[in-house]
Amino acid sequence: MSIELLSKNTAEVFHAFSSQPHWDKVEREEGIKNILTKIREDVGSHEEYLEALLRNVTFQYANTNTAISFFAQCIEEEQFFPLEIFHSIMADVPKQVQETNFLAENMPRFQELVYKGSGVEEQVVHAQGVFFHTKLVNDLLVEFIGTFLQPDNRDFMVNFLEYSTKVVIDTVMNLCQVYANHIIEELNVIHSAR
Repeated sequence: MSIELLSKNTAEVFHAFSSQPHWDKVEREEGIKNILTKIREDVGSHEEYLEALLRNVTFQYANTNTAISFFAQCIEEEQFFPLEIFHSIMADVPKQVQETNFLAENMPRFQELVYKGSGVEEQVVHAQGVFFHTKLVNDLLVEFIGTFLQPDNRDFMVNFLEYSTKVVIDTVMNLCQVYANHIIEELNVIHSAR
């Protein structure tokens, strides 16, 4: 099968799950804003808030990498593992991050991305945007993998097993980025219209 067909099939999956009620853009934004509010309430200063956002962006990176590794294993082994295994692996990420030096080792690589801006206020706004984007990308990826693993979807999803792991992962991650950007742009339009 062609890459065009893989892209089309991937886009169909994204369209199908992002049309579900739990993917309402405004509700998703509210959920992420609630997370940001909780993070802000747990710290005392803008600097601590920025560092907390950096930790959370780095944590999202751990989540995303774990999901990609699991999905890659599915493609490589041409297996539809039970959804419960995926949920269990993802639920274990916070414990793994806490028990290792993952944050300390990886936070420096995200500092430049998160701490953009001329002053603390500008950095905070930018860092919140980075967190929002990385959280959306992660949520989209997790939702895609959940859809991929659903037994009712196997007749369609078996097509993904005909491609190399790298091609499938690149295609899915590209669409995660595109959808995340689209959601953020749509929300900005919604907010400007208010």
